[in-house]
Amino acid sequence: MGNAVKHLLEFGPFRVDPEQRVLLRDQEPIALSPKAFDLLLALAQRSGQVVPKDDLMNALWPDTFVEESNLGQHVFQLRKALGERAQGSSYIVTIPGRGYRFAQTVRTLPREEDIVVESHSRSRVVIEEKVVGGRSDGERRELLLPERELRALPAPEPAHRWSRARITALLLLGAAVGGLTAWAFFRPAPMPKVLRSVQITHFGRVEPFSRALTDGSRVYFAERLGGTWNLAQIAEQGGEPSLISSSVGSLALLDIDRARARLLVAAQNAVDTPFEPLWVVPTAGGSARRLGEVLASDAAWAPDGQHIVYCREGELYVAGADGQQPLKVFSFNGTILFPRWSPDGKRLSFTARDLATGTLFLWEVGSDGQDSHPLNLGWKTPVSRWNEGECCGNWSPDGRYFIFRSLRDGVKSFWLIRKDGSSFRKDASSPVQLYTSPDWISEPRFSPDGKKIFFVDYQERRELVRYDVGRKLFAPYLGGIPARHLSFSRDGQWVAYKSEVDNTLWRSRVDGTQALQLTFPPLEVLHSTWSPDGKKIAFGGGGDICIVPFEGGNPERLVKGSQPNWSPDGKSILFTRWSIPAAGGRRPAIYRFDLTTRETAVVPGSDDFEGPQWSPDGRYAAASDKKDQKLMLFDFARGQWSDFADGLPYGWGIRWSADSSYVYYQHIYDGEEQPIFRVRIRDRKVEQITTSRQILRADVLSYTLTGLTPDNSPLASLVHTNSDLYALELDLP
Repeated sequence: MGNAVKHLLEFGPFRVDPEQRVLLRDQEPIALSPKAFDLLLALAQRSGQVVPKDDLMNALWPDTFVEESNLGQHVFQLRKALGERAQGSSYIVTIPGRGYRFAQTVRTLPREEDIVVESHSRSRVVIEEKVVGGRSDGERRELLLPERELRALPAPEPAHRWSRARITALLLLGAAVGGLTAWAFFRPAPMPKVLRSVQITHFGRVEPFSRALTDGSRVYFAERLGGTWNLAQIAEQGGEPSLISSSVGSLALLDIDRARARLLVAAQNAVDTPFEPLWVVPTAGGSARRLGEVLASDAAWAPDGQHIVYCREGELYVAGADGQQPLKVFSFNGTILFPRWSPDGKRLSFTARDLATGTLFLWEVGSDGQDSHPLNLGWKTPVSRWNEGECCGNWSPDGRYFIFRSLRDGVKSFWLIRKDGSSFRKDASSPVQLYTSPDWISEPRFSPDGKKIFFVDYQERRELVRYDVGRKLFAPYLGGIPARHLSFSRDGQWVAYKSEVDNTLWRSRVDGTQALQLTFPPLEVLHSTWSPDGKKIAFGGGGDICIVPFEGGNPERLVKGSQPNWSPDGKSILFTRWSIPAAGGRRPAIYRFDLTTRETAVVPGSDDFEGPQWSPDGRYAAASDKKDQKLMLFDFARGQWSDFADGLPYGWGIRWSADSSYVYYQHIYDGEEQPIFRVRIRDRKVEQITTSRQILRADVLSYTLTGLTPDNSPLASLVHTNSDLYALELDLP
């Protein structure tokens, strides 16, 4: 980036620290990727000037060829971080065909070499302050000095007796004495930093939400193959990964003990249940051992290896290493995730989720359940978006540092807090940003020597495809756009879908023309369903069922819930609503919302059911029974449910054929092939339609049924292989 900038830069409410590579707004850090920060420096240092695109490309990627579109993406990211809206450009102005111009006046904070004394008194000194960008030769400004520095200054004398050079020398001498005194008392500690980033795997099949755990020589992780998760390992230096034999089928990797001999895992055979059995697997592979009757959503080893901590919704438990004698140590009005033990065994850290907003916070409590409190970073609470906030904290092996992941406005980053004791409350330092990424990054985990952290980096790439029954293969649909949860108007001329780029709702003709965006961030959209007259679209967004006009407009919120499906007569909507019973867990049920009376009623017998889909003739509704793992059929005339097909249907992919003769569904957790079926209403005959074998490419991680065209062709969303293990080598003073 050329000559290093050592002074601070200021513009508007922002301050830039080039040495620490931090952007602050009103003293609060703003997450930026490394390249976006370099772009900000390149523009701010030439404030008011048009900076050609070639200059910016050379500054950001001096030794690498990249497409010009990469520059545009980083400009977009920087504008978003600065708070620009799509209609304005108050900071960065695009000069078509040429480059960009930074439109704000950028000032440097006064430095000793920039100060020129014009006059002074016993209370203030008038100086010149330089302006970046060459737009001014200088501005007069009053600089307030401490009393001890003012005493070092002589009384004002006529200009012919006191030269500017003498006054400057005396002023600098006083500042130097004061500065040395302050430095002796307040010398800042060296800052932690990343030395380099290393990609360990290159095959793209690491489960994106897997943990990366190391014993000092090998890294353990979960490998994704369709609907199966296998335990795998690879040398820290890289190479070819290998599977670890285990008696547990699909599993989630939770923790490794301090002796680096045992892995704590959760079985995922009943993947949609809120709690899973815990098992211990030797790091060398072999038979797994069940930990008593423990069912948990997450767990971790204690430093002594003789206990575990585990969580169930808003409850935190400590038990023996065999799962016996569990003791509830803490309860929280929300959800507890990612429990971790401090190295000295005295504290438990965890992530707390607010049930109303889905926002994440870091907490800690004594291992005896006493002295619970949140980690106060002094940051603003993020906009109410699911999974935004701070989470997944982990202690360094020596207990001196605490690392965590932050997710704000779609930007993921790792932050580090220096610790000198065992409690956040007393001695937590200001967080230091270590790493940012536009990709998904999993929780960071330290190496045994504390010199590295390991994590999974996942850049989601989705492609929409249609299954051609005649040719028995999948082909791109709507140009292969990254879309999910498709629904079609009754006349078959229009389609609505969720864009996986920014979770917004779109509609278009079935050939992709006349596309219109109907919702905008931060509202996140899931399922959509058309009104029978084609004038409105209902969708799940932000935990509510909403309706938006076909031609666009402000969405109307109707009721709490998700997975809406409009009745054929247009009078009501079926939807799923989740509740938290007294016994714990999250249980779905199916409800009916009357659009005329605005009343909501539960569909009898639908506990643990989700994904309701009304048949086009209005006689039936199909849904997934999560508890008993069946496809269920509701007869509206009889008011009864009946078993329809066995297995665990993917509740977000159930679809009816246009003539109401068949229900299409998928078993996405049924091995590598993730088969798609259909069952006939007349005789309940089940027929397999396709599997992943008909996807004629090797770069697919998994796929999900996400719609059915008007001619009954299954639509699927392909997830391409693009997730690997990474390590950051650290310098921790």
